[in-house]
Amino acid sequence: MQFGVQMVFQNFGRRTSDAQVYDEDIRLGLLAEELGFDALWPVEHHFEDYSFCPDNIQFLSYMAGRTSRIKLGTGAVILPWNMPIRVAEKIVLLDHLCEGRTLFGMGRGLARKEYAGMGIDMDEARARFDESADMVLQAIETGFIEGKGPYYPQT
Repeated sequence: MQFGVQMVFQNFGRRTSDAQVYDEDIRLGLLAEELGFDALWPVEHHFEDYSFCPDNIQFLSYMAGRTSRIKLGTGAVILPWNMPIRVAEKIVLLDHLCEGRTLFGMGRGLARKEYAGMGIDMDEARARFDESADMVLQAIETGFIEGKGPYYPQT
């Protein structure tokens, strides 16, 4: 069995600064590696102090440079809020930077507030996720990306 730490970047009630939240989560990630945990799983969330990490891949790129063994998992990249080509590029780059320690998790998101903030109709979540997931997986596996769907046309 393997064990990971989900990193949620919470500042509920704004009891501290956002910078301190990030400093503490970075320390948590470094401690997780030191204690022998198997993976870090930062979330992607926007517009809320309940949980905020606008780019978990970027955060993991930083952690790749600070760690040497622990796996780095996206928990998760919310595909409807991100362009498939950018997700594929970032994940492949992260995997290169951390020498194969990447675990790629993807999701479709649940918060109407986040969909509204992104200017995306939440009723499109499933269709956007399905279209994007196929494209991202194809790109990661083959090095090429294309899409003929209504949301992410890519040739």
